[in-house]
Amino acid sequence: MTKHTIDKLQKNISDGRDSGKKISSILLKAIETTSEMVVVTDAPDKIGNEQVIFVNKAFERITQYSRDEVVGKSLSFLQGPKTDPEVIEDLIQKLNTNQRFEGETFNYKKDGTPYRVRWSIDPIYNEEGDITHYVSVQRDLTEDWEREQKMKEMIEERETLIKETHHRIKNNLATITGLLELQIMKTDSQEVTDVLSESMNRVQSIASIHEKLYQTDGLASIKLESYIHDLVDQLSKSMENLGGNSNISFDLNLAPISLSTSQAVPLGLILNELITNANKHAFDEDGGIISISCSEKDNQIHVTVSDNGKGLPDNLDIQNTSSLGLKLIETLSNQLDAEHTLRSENGVHFEMKFNIGE
Repeated sequence: MTKHTIDKLQKNISDGRDSGKKISSILLKAIETTSEMVVVTDAPDKIGNEQVIFVNKAFERITQYSRDEVVGKSLSFLQGPKTDPEVIEDLIQKLNTNQRFEGETFNYKKDGTPYRVRWSIDPIYNEEGDITHYVSVQRDLTEDWEREQKMKEMIEERETLIKETHHRIKNNLATITGLLELQIMKTDSQEVTDVLSESMNRVQSIASIHEKLYQTDGLASIKLESYIHDLVDQLSKSMENLGGNSNISFDLNLAPISLSTSQAVPLGLILNELITNANKHAFDEDGGIISISCSEKDNQIHVTVSDNGKGLPDNLDIQNTSSLGLKLIETLSNQLDAEHTLRSENGVHFEMKFNIGE
């Protein structure tokens, strides 16, 4: 090997060393510059006994511990009463099986102040495939976590207020229902009794929605299946108490659908009118069946209400009727922007479909 060749080889080695030193210097500056906490520990046989060999400046700034105070120690001294033991157990289990760990909990600063931290731990392997160290990258989430908690508190307070509002509305409607019942008891006129009882049922159908709302977590919507079952039970009892036909049964086919209050109220009133009309006009003493189905397809609600009774009168002009119930059905259907039909078909058959509101 010539002297020129040896000199060139030595220069390449020297340049390589210089390049490696330069990269190492850049990496160290990057680690010291980042706002994330970086910790490097050794890898003892027993997980939990790791000793710190390096922490960056962000760690010193956030935890208030200097590098000299933590090097050679286990980071378990950062833990305290609010540290989640299940997260620590998960950490130990992951490192014992040579897996990457990610978790979130509380640690404590030098002055005893808790801070919310999310961190990861990765094993560092040597050329033989053995774990020699662990590197942990940690982020202080305290401000984000506190904002999130305040937002949750605001939402809970708002939900409590809304529930209380629905509860009061329901109680006020119950008071109106009670007043109507007193009027019914005082009158001897069957016509007045019928009018007041129909009004009472309408009020109760609205009250039932507000009762559902303050009993649920969602507040913005109710479960239609449960509401219609309750509405049918309520109307059945009301009609029996007022001497209505007790031989009427119901066939319900209801899909699990949630509906907003703004749509549930008019739908409930429509069902109230249809059931009341069927009870009054559809059947003789032998009674019959009222069928109600409700389904959802392509973001549309499909509702059908039918009975096997006498059907509509031949001379009935639905568009020009004096019936308050039919006028209400027409008005409420328009409120829902619904397509609807009412016809005689082995009884009365009502069909309606409308888009689910946002």
